[in-house]
Amino acid sequence: MGDDSLIEAPPSANEIDRLRHHITLKNFEKALQSAADIAFPNDTRQPYTEVYVLLIAWEEEDFQLPVSLEIEPLSDVFSGLYGFETEIWRIPNENSHNELNRRVLDFVSLGGDNRDHLKIVYYGGHGLLTKNRRAAWAR
Repeated sequence: MGDDSLIEAPPSANEIDRLRHHITLKNFEKALQSAADIAFPNDTRQPYTEVYVLLIAWEEEDFQLPVSLEIEPLSDVFSGLYGFETEIWRIPNENSHNELNRRVLDFVSLGGDNRDHLKIVYYGGHGLLTKNRRAAWAR
C-alpha cells in the first residue's frame, strides 16, 4: 500500500465554481478588443510605439488555483495576436519580496521613460489587504 498522506484532496465544489468564474481566453480577447475599439475609435494610428507585458505568477503554483492555465494562453494572446513583447516571470520562493521588487523595477525601466510606451503588468495569484489596507500578493 502507498502513503495516502501524499495524495492531495480534489478541489471542492466551491473551488471548482471559483475556477469556472475565471474569464475564458476567448471572452478576454473579445473584451480586450472591445475596450481597444472604444478607447481608440476609427484611429488608424497605433497609440503606442512599444508595448511590454510582464505576466507574474508564483514559482510554486497553488493546485487549487492553477494560474498557468490562464497565464500561458494570455501570453500567447499578447505576443501572437497583438505582437507585444511579453514575458512570463515566476516569483521565486526564496527572497521573493526583493526579487519581485527588482524584477518590476527592471520592467518599468524598459525603453526608458517614454510616453509612447505602454507597460502592462498582470499578476496571477492570490491577494489580500494588510492591516494598514495595503494590497499584498500572497502565495
